[in-house]
Amino acid sequence: MERQQFLSTAAGLGASALLLPTQVRAQAKYPSKPVTLLVPFAAGGAADALTRMLADYVRNKRGVAAAVEYKPGAGATLAPGQVARAEPDGTTLGLYSISPFVVVPHMQKLPYDPLKDFTYIGIYAYIPIAFYVKADSALKDWAGVLQYARDNPGKLRWGTSGVRGAAHMAVETAFRKEGLKTTFVPFTGGAEAITALLGNHIEAVVSADYGPQLTSGTVRLLALTGTEKLPTQPALPTFKDLGYPLSTEAIYGIFGPAKLPKEIVTYWEGAIQDMMKTEEFATDIKAIGASPVYMDSARFTANVTENYRKIGEAIDALGFKK
Repeated sequence: MERQQFLSTAAGLGASALLLPTQVRAQAKYPSKPVTLLVPFAAGGAADALTRMLADYVRNKRGVAAAVEYKPGAGATLAPGQVARAEPDGTTLGLYSISPFVVVPHMQKLPYDPLKDFTYIGIYAYIPIAFYVKADSALKDWAGVLQYARDNPGKLRWGTSGVRGAAHMAVETAFRKEGLKTTFVPFTGGAEAITALLGNHIEAVVSADYGPQLTSGTVRLLALTGTEKLPTQPALPTFKDLGYPLSTEAIYGIFGPAKLPKEIVTYWEGAIQDMMKTEEFATDIKAIGASPVYMDSARFTANVTENYRKIGEAIDALGFKK
C-alpha cells in the first residue's frame, strides 16, 4: 500500500491507527542511523579502497554516518555471514566481490544461501583479476610461468587474497589442466599477498589489487584470469583466450540482508550513480586500476544468479565438492 494511501486510510480510522510499525517509521527517515559497510578482506587492497570511496562520498556529500569495518578470513565469507544475520534496516551492508557468493558456496558449507539471504543493491566498479610477478622477476610471460613450473615441480609459490575464491580456483584449475604441480600460499587480503611478493616470499600473486604497484612499476602482469582484455595491455592473454576451465572477473558493489526495503535499495542506487558522476571517483578508481561499471539492483541480482549457476556447473565438472 502506498504511504499516502495508508495515511489517508489511517486518518479515517482514527488516531490510534497512526501508530505506524517501527520498520515503516525507520524507512521513512532512512538513513537516520549510522551505517556500517563490511569489507570481506583485510585493509589495504582494492576492495578496501572501493568501500572507502562510497563511505566517504555518502559521509561528505549526504551527511551519512558511514563507517568501514574489516572482516577478513574464512574465504571472505565472514562479512557476508554477518550481513545475512543483520536486520533489514540498511544499517549493515557489505562490499560485494564475486568469490564468497558464486564460488565458495560450491566448495564448502556456509551459514548463508547466496540466492536467498541477500539483497543485491548495486555494482559500481570492475577490475580484471591478474596473475602478476615482481617487475624484476625472471618470469617474463605466461608461457615462462608454465615452463618454470614444469621444470621445477612445487617450487612456484603463488598467493591470492582469499582461499577458494575466484582467483584461487581459476588459477588452480588452469594449472591442473596443464598438469603442473605448484604451491598455493593463502592470504587474507591483497595487500598482504603483495607484501609477500615484494619481499620475495612468493613468486606470484593473483588478485585485483595490483593497480598502485603497476603504476609505480613494481609488478608485471602476465595473464588475466577472466574474459576481457586490459585496454592498457591488450597483448596480455586471458584465461578465455587460453581455453582454461574457469575465467572470472572482479566486480564490486554493495549488498544487504534479504528483504531490504525498496526505499533503502533506491537510496543506495542513487548514491552510487551520483558518486560515479564525480571527478573524484574517476580519479580514485583509475589509481587502483579499476573501471566504472554500473548495475542496478535488478541487473546485479540477475548477474549473481547466472554466475552462481555457471561457476557451480564448472566446479562440479572439475570434481571439486563441498
